[in-house]
Formats: sequence, structure tokens, C-alpha cells
Amino acid sequence: MVSSTSNTTSNNASTGSSIISALGTGSGIDINKLADQLSEASKSVQAEKLTSKKTLLETQISDFGLLRSSLSKLETAAAALGSADTFNAKSLSIPDTNLIEITKLDAKAVAGSYQLKVEQVAQAQSLSSGTFSSPTAPIGKGTLVLRLGEWNSALDDFTVDSSKKGATITIDDSNNTLTGLRDAINKENIGVTASIVSDGGSYKLLLTSKSGAKNEIEITATEDAGSPGLASFNFNESSRSLVQQQEGLDAKVRINGLLVNRESNNITDVIDGLEFDIFGASLTETISITIKEDKSTAETTIRDFVTAYNTFKTEVEKLIGFDTEAKEYGSLHRDPLAKNLMQGVRNVLSAAVPGMTSDFSSLSTIGIRTKIDGSLEIIENKTDTDFRAAIDKHFEAVRDIFVPKTSSTAPDIALTKYSANSQPGTYDVVITQQPSKGKLEADPVVSFPIDTTGKDYSFTFSLDGTSSSSISLPAGKTYATGQELASEIQSLINLDSKFKEARTSVAVTFDSGKLVFQSDAYGAASNVGFSAVGADMADLGISVATGTAGKDVAGTVDGEVAFGFGNVLLPAIGSKAEGLSMTVQPGATTGKITFTRGFAGTLTSLVNEYLKSSGVIKERETNIDKEIKKVGTDEETLNRRSDAYRARLMAQFQAMESIVRSLNSTGSFLDGLVDRLPFTSSN
Repeated sequence: MVSSTSNTTSNNASTGSSIISALGTGSGIDINKLADQLSEASKSVQAEKLTSKKTLLETQISDFGLLRSSLSKLETAAAALGSADTFNAKSLSIPDTNLIEITKLDAKAVAGSYQLKVEQVAQAQSLSSGTFSSPTAPIGKGTLVLRLGEWNSALDDFTVDSSKKGATITIDDSNNTLTGLRDAINKENIGVTASIVSDGGSYKLLLTSKSGAKNEIEITATEDAGSPGLASFNFNESSRSLVQQQEGLDAKVRINGLLVNRESNNITDVIDGLEFDIFGASLTETISITIKEDKSTAETTIRDFVTAYNTFKTEVEKLIGFDTEAKEYGSLHRDPLAKNLMQGVRNVLSAAVPGMTSDFSSLSTIGIRTKIDGSLEIIENKTDTDFRAAIDKHFEAVRDIFVPKTSSTAPDIALTKYSANSQPGTYDVVITQQPSKGKLEADPVVSFPIDTTGKDYSFTFSLDGTSSSSISLPAGKTYATGQELASEIQSLINLDSKFKEARTSVAVTFDSGKLVFQSDAYGAASNVGFSAVGADMADLGISVATGTAGKDVAGTVDGEVAFGFGNVLLPAIGSKAEGLSMTVQPGATTGKITFTRGFAGTLTSLVNEYLKSSGVIKERETNIDKEIKKVGTDEETLNRRSDAYRARLMAQFQAMESIVRSLNSTGSFLDGLVDRLPFTSSN
């Protein structure tokens, strides 16, 4: 009985000892590894979600870049369609010749055949001074007034060209040399080139005007009493100290029998849209020039657009649909912006061009159809409705589909500009106030001829808010007619440096025995007047006076009050016509203006809304960037939470280790105790 009890006790003690021994002095578990595994398992699902989201967002950013690139290519192809030059292209044929060289054939050139003869080459007048010992030799002080116009063959009568601006050159201590005069003339940039020519140890000033009979030079010197010398540069009706080396001549060209004169050998406006340079003249050689319409440029551009759109469609569908090559959906297949963009482009392709009401108003009406898969195709089935027929028989209608167009029913109301805010359509324009220019009518001139000798014909002129320096008619000059006097005064006023700086000018005419002064600007800020006059200006009918101010145009566009400035009328902001700009001439009353943006303009406007720096793609990219940053923040938060969870696990495991160590110690004590109990001792 005793023996049986002893064996049972021994077995129980042995079992408890073995459990504790299995735990050892600690648990025997790698608690660091276990904590890592448990914390990683806790965050892995959420971490995978964040990683997948971040990968998708980064892919979307990249794919929006691809979308931008595809859109830009489509926009480039559409922009070419929106250029009038694409549909107005011309071809040219010309025989070999040494007389001219074609430099430009513009799309606006009128098709036709032209017979051209060059009878005279344009030539520039040149004047030379007397000799000077060196370029730095003093020349005298004072002023030189340079004007442009035309001399007669005897060089005793000069007709000023009031449309050309001359210059007043001041020579003082800072530039009292031949070099100083040269630089001062060139600085004025009026079309007269000054250079110093060495002539056997001495030096001369050579003045060369622009080519043309009316670009010849008149120079009048006013010397300082204490430093004479500038009179040696006179070239006027009273004194010609300079020597004319060659006269100014116009180019003379005969077009289909009509003789025309031009100042330059660079001919830009004899045949509209055709420019050429003249190198020689011949009275016997006739040059035959043929200009034809070149429809192939427009046709090629349209075909290129169809190809560009189909490429765009293929590229974008990989982003918003199922990519059969990658066998997965594109990153933007759930993005509403990308899908709306594609649908918007498709709508433009299938719809009639806004503002157009003719039979040809959409791509389908000129033989460009949408296939079942959404791509475009050009129909060439040799019928009256295919693309070939549209190009050959209705080319102008094809052009009107693609190119922006403006028109006005009133010849004195011109629609000149439009903006992205302008909506296509027809608008009624009513002019309630005519635009006008500031104007002053003088009293009658006493009589002609007018001789300035011994007279004080000086004045100060006011023009559009700017006052001139004192201006005087040249002394010792006689004016036989009112027109001659008017041209002289106009030239002197427009020559004033203050007006040149302000970019203002005046027109002076002679009407019914009176001088009439009118600003070249329209509007309420336009006015003319005389703030001071010399003692004898009454002879010219001129006294201190202010003219009648001009008026800004006023009117309505589609019943809404428009804004007028000068002769420019702008529709109200916020109206459908916002962004349109009209120039209105005096006499305008009413009219209708029509604006169509054209297919190209409509598509380009849509694309710009996506591509511009503040557009919807940029906004979407900004939002994606914010989402990517938020994912990064969420990852940091998840890592902090996981680290905190691991720390709690480690604290619990360490507490467990402490308990296990305590149990190990108790087990060792129990093992010794059993050995010491009566009847259980091994001895």
C-alpha cells in the first residue's frame, strides 16, 4: 500500500517536472520573431490594400500623361484643319528668268494667269557732303530737319510726303562731329542711312534714303550763332550744299498691260498674295505667271486628321477600356473624366458644326463616317455623296465646315475677333452712336500765295491729350496752294518728337478755303487744338482754339448694351457674343454678324479645356497627387499602429517569460522537496 502511494507521488512529480523542464528556464520561444509575425499578419491586409491603391494612382498619373500626349497630337491635326491657308493653298508656274525671283506665294493669292513686264528698277537717292579732315572734325551746332518727299528733275521744287515721318536732329557739344551726326541720323530710324566714306585722306558724309521717288530727302539747317557750320548739310529749295549722287526712282511693273509704280524692288502687293524681288528691267521680256488652286493640301490634311483620330482612339481605349494585348483593363477604365473626354470628342465628330445651317455642316455630309467600332473612315464609293465628290464639287462648303468664319451684312461693321467664350451664332447689331474723330476747322486763309519771309508762323499744337513743342513754318518759303500748305503743316506736326513718342498723328486737309485738322484716332479721348499761336497765324485762319472731341461708338448686340471704345464695339461680358470684337465705321446703323467656330475650332476648344494649365486633366492630376500623399500618410499611420501593437505583444510575452521563469524555479524546488519526503528518498 505504501509502495503504491510512493509510486503515484513519484509519477505526478515527474510529470510536473517534465512540463516545467520543457519550458526550461524560459519559454524557449523566439518572442521577437513571434511578435514580428503577429504584427505583420495584423497589418498585411490593410498594407496590401494601400500598396494596390498607390500603384493604381501612380499608374493613373502616368496614363493621364499618355492621354495628354494623345490629345496634343489630335489637337495639332485639328489645328491644321482650322487654318484658312490649308484650304486656300495655291500652286505656281513661272518660266526661267533673271529679272525677278518669287519670294512668297500666299494662300490668299487669286488664281489666274498674269503677264508681267519689268520696265524700271527702283533706286534710292543718295547725297554726299563736302570733305572733312577727319570723322571727329567739328561740324557746327544747331538743328537739322529731315523730311521725305519728291524732288523735281531740276531740284528746285520739293513736295513733302506728309504720310512719311522725318526727324529733327540736334547737334550740340555731345555730338558735334561727323561721326556724331552720322549716329544721330541713324538713331532716328526714318529710312535714311548715314555713313562716312573715306575719300583720299578726307572724309564725306553719305546719306542714302530708301528706294523710291517719294523717299527723297530734304534737309534744312538752323545754326547756332556761336557755332556755325551745319548749313553745309542743307539740301532744300533755298540752299543745296549737299550733292545728289543719284536720284530716287520707283520700280515700274506692267501687269496684264497695267503700269504700276512701287517704291521698293520687293514687290508685295501688285498681285495679291504673290511677292517677288526685282533684279533687272527689260522692255522686251514678258514673264508669264500662272497661279492655280491646290486642293491637294486640304485633302491631305483631312486624311491626316482621320488617321490621327483613329490613332488617338486606339491609344485612349487602352487606357479607359480592356487592353487585349495586356489582357487587363486600363487604369482609367473607371475614371469618369477620361470617359467623358472620349465621349465629348465623339460628339463633336458626329454633330453638325454649331452655327452652320447649310447642307454641308458635319463630317458625315462630306463622306467621313463613323464605323461600328467608333473609328472614322473616308467614303470613296464614286457617288455624289462621297469624299471625292465633296472635294471636287463642293470645296468651299468643305472649307466652311472646318475653318472659323465671320461675316457681316453691313459693310461698315466688321467682325474682327472672337475668343474662347464666344458662342457661334448670328447676332443683331444696332449702332446708337456713331464713332468720330477729334476735329478743328480753322477760319478762312487770307489769300494765296503765302510767303513766310519775315512772318511769325509758329504754334503749339495739342493732339489727343499731348502738346507739341513750338512748331514753325520754314522761313523764306512760299506756298502757292492750300493743299501745299496743308501737307507742310501736317508733316511738321507729325514730325514733333512728343507726338512720335505718343504714337499719335493728325491729318490736315484744305477744304472750302479753310485748313481742317483731324486726329487719326477715334473716341472721346481724341481731340485737336492750338494752345499758342504766333503773331501772323491769323493769316492762315488759325487762332488759339480747341476743336470738337471725338466720340466712342455705342450700340447693342442682340439687345444687350455693348461697350464702345473708339470705333471698336465689344458685346457685354456674360452674353453669348462675349469675346467678339467689331470695328464700326462712321455711317453704320444696323447689321447682322455671324460667327462659326468651325469643326476644327470646336474640337480644339474642347481639347483646350482638358489640356490647358488650369484644365480638368490638371485638376484631376492634382487630386491624384493628393490621394497618393494621403496613401503615404495612411501607410505611416498603419506602421505606427503596427509598431504599437508589436510593443504590446512584447510586453505580454515578457510578462509570460517572467511567469515561466517563476514556474521553472518552483519546479526545481518541488523536485528537491519530493526527494526529501519520508518514504520517497532515493536513499
